[in-house]
Amino acid sequence: MSTRCPELTPAEFGVMKTLWHLDQATVAEVRAELGRRGSDLAYTTVMTLLGRLAGKQAVTVCKAREPFVYAPAFRRESVLRDRLRDFVRDVFDGQASSVVLSLVADANLSADELRAIERRIADAEQPALADSEPDVAARAKRKKERK
Repeated sequence: MSTRCPELTPAEFGVMKTLWHLDQATVAEVRAELGRRGSDLAYTTVMTLLGRLAGKQAVTVCKAREPFVYAPAFRRESVLRDRLRDFVRDVFDGQASSVVLSLVADANLSADELRAIERRIADAEQPALADSEPDVAARAKRKKERK
């Protein structure tokens, strides 16, 4: 099996998101959850999408009983990380800072979202500070002060 999820169409990605939410499911269960999310697809359409995903090895299929049970073959976090990296490379020419600056400039971000971004940046800087400062007590004090 590949370590990277194959390319997915928007419809296939919607089914994957549903499977990540359900963990594992039959065609009928996926269809019902998609309906709750506002996507009213025919049973045969969901079956076709799951079949395509199985063919791409994006999902596993347990055929030990009927109806078959489908499960994601890739963790949600790794697929989202890969898709984000591709997006940054393709749309922003690999400049992650441009993505962040675009998000920060977006008037739709709340103050809480901006603070969360700041905290994540500060947390990402911590390992660099830890490597440059041998005094563990000073690092702990500085971390406590930031909170």
